Amino acid sequence: MTKKKLIALLAGGALIVGLAAYGFLASTRLEPVTSLSVSSDGRYVISVHEDARLVLWDLEQRKREVLAKSANLYSAYFIEDSDAFLWQDLDDVVRVQRVNGEVIEAFEHFPTYGHVMSHDREHYLSANRTWNIYHGHGAALRPVLRDSHSPSFTGTGQVLNLSIGGRYFVSGGSGSPGGELEDSPPVREEEEFRFSSSYGGVTLWSLDTLAPVAKLPGNSSKTYATISPDGQWVVSGDENTIGLFWHTGSPEERHRMADYDGGIYLDDAPYDEGDSRNWDKSELIPVPESSKPDKWGSIRSLATPTTIAIAFINGSEEFLRIGYAHYESGGMSRTYAALFEAGNPWPQAYLDLGTDPFPSINNYSRNLSIGSAPEANLLVTGHAFGGGITVYRYDPEARTLTKEWVGK
Repeated sequence: MTKKKLIALLAGGALIVGLAAYGFLASTRLEPVTSLSVSSDGRYVISVHEDARLVLWDLEQRKREVLAKSANLYSAYFIEDSDAFLWQDLDDVVRVQRVNGEVIEAFEHFPTYGHVMSHDREHYLSANRTWNIYHGHGAALRPVLRDSHSPSFTGTGQVLNLSIGGRYFVSGGSGSPGGELEDSPPVREEEEFRFSSSYGGVTLWSLDTLAPVAKLPGNSSKTYATISPDGQWVVSGDENTIGLFWHTGSPEERHRMADYDGGIYLDDAPYDEGDSRNWDKSELIPVPESSKPDKWGSIRSLATPTTIAIAFINGSEEFLRIGYAHYESGGMSRTYAALFEAGNPWPQAYLDLGTDPFPSINNYSRNLSIGSAPEANLLVTGHAFGGGITVYRYDPEARTLTKEWVGK
């Protein structure tokens, strides 16, 4: 064989290998995350992506495995204190599956747009496309909230979120127009379920009776709400930058979270133009300056962003309010999460999530792409423009958030 022929043969082989490698990379490249959930011990993440792939991430080994290629986009959910997770395939079969692959339970169900299961697997709650809520499945399927008018214009682009804490669960997807406090019309009951026209906003429910414990008004437009793992605190945030919280022992008492620049709005203060008594700024802390995002100060500072998600990060003691801050001056974007103590209206720190890669905080339709393991001090987000995940570790002593791993 001549030298020229040998070179041509090698070049041809290299081309074939290159094309094969490109095909392999294309087949394994993931689309953006639409839902994810973190195991309570912080070891695993389960995620579903826009291409319907179901992926199990091993955070200790820093590797991933594609488990299925036909998953419901909003069905990734880890059961608390368990090595089992929920997911639904495109034939509408929900599986309760362990990380070792064992399927504990499988059942047919309607296409879910968010579902949760209690740690004892006694309670399965799910929402459909129009934000109706159901308990159980199969012959035991029971409506909890139906006759929905959502997602209406107010809720367009927002997936209903459900969360379990203690003996309660919370539903949230939209707030009352304008965030008014007036009570909704009296609930219309029929066969022991409720109509969403009366309970369409943030609501606290009893996990044991499936009855509403309290309506929690005050949010406006697209709203995210969650409950602390111990079931003591409900926290909400919305598209109009309103942040609220309640103690489940006294849900009639509503508390405001501070605006990062303006402080706490005082409902009962007399209004007079320029009168600072309408706002309490006594315990505000410095925030990143919009004109100098690497500096800290109070001039042209970070405005309170719209809330995409809220994640407890240190047991039931601390949580992150996560949103998208866009600076009009120069079109600059930053991705700070505000750290709060449960029961305290004042932000304690601003933790930079970074922009390389940009976290999935820029779209309400992906509010399920952010999750946490509070006991493990772990936060996980999807990527805004790619199919990976970013893992952050919170240090409760230093109150810092460190990017631990970027999985792709």
